[in-house]
Amino acid sequence: MTLQPSGFTYIATDAELQQAANEWAASDCIALDTEFMRVSTFYPQAALFQIATRDKCFLIDPLPISDFTPLVELLENPGIVKIMHACSEDLEVFSTFLKCQSQAIYDTQIGAAFLGYGLSIGYKNLMDTLFDVDLPKGEQRSDWLQRPLTDKQLAYAAQDVTYLIEVYHQQRKTLTDKGWFSWVEEEIQALLNKQRRNVSPADAYLRVKGANRMTLDQVQVIQRLAEWREVEARSRDIPRGFILKDPQILGIAQALPSTSKELSRTEDIRRRVVFEDGERILELVAQGEPSKPQVPAFSEPLPPRAKPLIKDLQALLIKIAEAADLIPELLLNRKTLVSMLTELMNSGEATLPADLPGWKKALFGDELLSALADMKGRL
Repeated sequence: MTLQPSGFTYIATDAELQQAANEWAASDCIALDTEFMRVSTFYPQAALFQIATRDKCFLIDPLPISDFTPLVELLENPGIVKIMHACSEDLEVFSTFLKCQSQAIYDTQIGAAFLGYGLSIGYKNLMDTLFDVDLPKGEQRSDWLQRPLTDKQLAYAAQDVTYLIEVYHQQRKTLTDKGWFSWVEEEIQALLNKQRRNVSPADAYLRVKGANRMTLDQVQVIQRLAEWREVEARSRDIPRGFILKDPQILGIAQALPSTSKELSRTEDIRRRVVFEDGERILELVAQGEPSKPQVPAFSEPLPPRAKPLIKDLQALLIKIAEAADLIPELLLNRKTLVSMLTELMNSGEATLPADLPGWKKALFGDELLSALADMKGRL
């Protein structure tokens, strides 16, 4: 079987999209990818959708199309598997640009992780390993919103979906033989659930790098500034850093400026931000009790005596992973183990993460809880 489709069909009208959708409807699975730009916007700007069936490739130009209903119906159809590689950013394009929630997603990167290719192998490296093909990546960061797209861009875009159906069928057979296919489905569903969670702007401060090293009073300021920045970035559709970068938020929380002149001394702050948003920033800095929101403090770092316990838990998971012929990175990361030990230290109860997939609970849940319970006296 030849994997390389003969050319592609370029779709640039509503009628062409509907006609292509009629062909997709006869498939039980399709390969899917997107090209987008995110240089000066908060939300990704869709520039191209790529779809491949067993023998055809379609490149969909979203710029001249006005009715995306056929594409939305495909994405939301639970009877057609959508095969993607490293799908997180593509799912964001679908949810923000097409306003839809994709169903029946299969991610070949997650499948590859179960088969020992590493936690986040790239599409190019996976294709090279499986099919001995050297896919060019020179167009990856080109301007996908330019029109017309170059021949190199179009060829690159088509190749990004050419091999995915074959990869899916290979992975599904191997994973099914090993009894892991349902595990992969659980991992993908966990990714979809995380993607669909509506993160509140009030929690944006949790992602500000360095905020966990600040005092509680400073964190209160950081929370207000980060929430305002998040709301403004979304409403203006600009990157967060175009308003305030994380180091600037930390600097403001430490300096507590009360005038525009003092605010302008913040390192690398844009003059436009001081001029247009300075008054609001100063208001947020000045807010005090009782109006300032109460936010949870960041978790205290584990005491030195707990650090060997992290290594013990990691060693246990490595042993379990090796016995199951899985890579240890698939089980739990260090951050999760730290959170579990912190919870044990604070509450005295050994618990598993609430969102832990069922296959992980079955594989190591009881053993991990037992190990944590034994560690209680050492905390």
